[in-house]
Amino acid sequence: MSAEEQYKDAGTRYSQDGLTFLDLLTRMKEWEIADFLLRSPLSMAAINEFLALPIIRGLKLSFSTAKELRSQAEMLPKGPSWKCQIIPSLHRTKTPIQLFWRDPVECLEALFSNPLFHDKLDFVPRRVYTTAARLTRVYSEWLTGDFAWEFQRHYNSWYHTFLRQTNITTMTGARVAHPLLLGLANIHMQTRMKLSSRAFLLTALLPIPQYLHSNQRMRGVLEDRLIHQCLSIVLKPLMIAAEIGIMSDPVGNVRHCYTPLAAYIVDTPEACMLACVRGKTSPFTMASYLEFGDNFRHSEPTCHITLDQLAKIHVDPNDLEGYFDACTIYRLNGVHAPFWQDWPFACPSVFLTPEALHHWHKQFFDHDLQWCIAVLGAQELDFRFSILQPVTGYRHYSGGITKLKQVTGRVHRDLQRYFVGLIVGAAPRRFVIAICALMDVWYMSQSPSPDDNLLASIDQSLSTFHQNKDVIMTLGTRTSTKKTIDNWYIPKLELMQSITASTHKVGALIQWSADTTEHAHVSEIKEPARQTNNNDYDPQICRHLDRQDKLRRFAIAMTLKSGVVDPDPEELPMDEGDDEDIAELEEPSTDQRTALLEGLNRTRVTTNYFLKAKEAATVPHGPSPHPP
Repeated sequence: MSAEEQYKDAGTRYSQDGLTFLDLLTRMKEWEIADFLLRSPLSMAAINEFLALPIIRGLKLSFSTAKELRSQAEMLPKGPSWKCQIIPSLHRTKTPIQLFWRDPVECLEALFSNPLFHDKLDFVPRRVYTTAARLTRVYSEWLTGDFAWEFQRHYNSWYHTFLRQTNITTMTGARVAHPLLLGLANIHMQTRMKLSSRAFLLTALLPIPQYLHSNQRMRGVLEDRLIHQCLSIVLKPLMIAAEIGIMSDPVGNVRHCYTPLAAYIVDTPEACMLACVRGKTSPFTMASYLEFGDNFRHSEPTCHITLDQLAKIHVDPNDLEGYFDACTIYRLNGVHAPFWQDWPFACPSVFLTPEALHHWHKQFFDHDLQWCIAVLGAQELDFRFSILQPVTGYRHYSGGITKLKQVTGRVHRDLQRYFVGLIVGAAPRRFVIAICALMDVWYMSQSPSPDDNLLASIDQSLSTFHQNKDVIMTLGTRTSTKKTIDNWYIPKLELMQSITASTHKVGALIQWSADTTEHAHVSEIKEPARQTNNNDYDPQICRHLDRQDKLRRFAIAMTLKSGVVDPDPEELPMDEGDDEDIAELEEPSTDQRTALLEGLNRTRVTTNYFLKAKEAATVPHGPSPHPP
């Protein structure tokens, strides 16, 4: 038996006269052909050639050229509009600084009013317990965390909506883009983490200028300041909406919607940039690189602490070298106006969280694996991997692992599944204990619904590692290309101290993994970039995304209105991300919109191993029956 405590009077419905997407529906003939041509990578010349075929002319379409087709597409109901803004700078750059962005409130409204999410939204902060005695707390969705509860209590209002941002740097040849993706933490974790749900919207293309300053370090300071300046411009509407706002939900209910910053998903260098601290400093705590190996969590650098430190610096920010030197005492990075300074309840100690892909799996490959190679030897480790029995669903490394190139997060996960068993018997006992403890921390931290007991186990495993980590140094496994390293200056190791604290605040950390968003930049940046002429591609990407958004919205509306909710599974888009960490099976729904969303998200069946482990723990212990 379980218990759940909900915040009283939250989620009040004010009226039922809000607008839904279907209210904006218009009709368009020959939709299937038009949709196919507009989504295809065909050039306008190729489309003209296709439309000129006698068999196609016999269909008597309302358009005969690609130009006419695109003109009709422009008449479709549109989503948030793109804007272009020139950012002035006191320092010279090779090209003018252009910021392409959309109103984030309009982006949130588009997500919030999407009919496919009508039953995939959480409205009320809640505290979930395993039993009616309320002794063990469970953390899953964002609204089960402490921050959502405290925010609701402070405002004493009816309903809040929350946002999530993802900052990704992508490269396509010599072209570079810095997209800002926006999502809603209200959307259920399982739905939000599926790529085919399209629960993230590209909100801005942040500029990446080339400053002409002679000092390379100062060029980095200027780039960091520009990022914060652009974020302040783009997210200003959300800072206002964090205090006042109204939106219409997918079923037309009008609600008060506030927009605190739930999480900002970044890797370690970008987290330091957003927290306004320089390198070799933790973005989550007050620890410096000399303290990264401590067996406890240091105090948090709250927004008030950082702003007080900035206020004590009495140097003109335009004096780059002087201001940067004055920041040294506080280990700040030279950013004088953080984007979050005027955002109610926005605090880096809350919205910056440990991230599975960059902080855990990458740490395994960069450190744990290298330690094991030093202890066992590359040849021995490769041999042990090569003789493993191939297992369906898992990659087999017949040639070993020490010479792998371009390793992805999926490879990191596959290696971790085998690793502890392979080094047992070949490595010293305390070394195996230390490695196993780290593996336990990473595995348990990926639970979609950790409870207080699991979080206590994470802290215990982390403590076990610190009790045995000296053997790693004793064996001389921490080495660089030229010498042995005798310190624990590993930023990702210090970030592990924040796992349980962040889980208490923002819910299960697996929902803030960059897996989904790293894949999302393929559809949001790389694919649109391939449709450009490679000259001034930012506005062309924006136009392409605008057209695709119109087609997608119209296709959903046409499907819902026509009642087609059971598409062919072979024709459905498949997720490119790894969703096996979020795997909760839901009961089939007869609702039209729910069935359509489930159809669009129909992918391979995944397994919730945490749930299976709990079920196995409840089985009475006794002699295991032999297989027949």
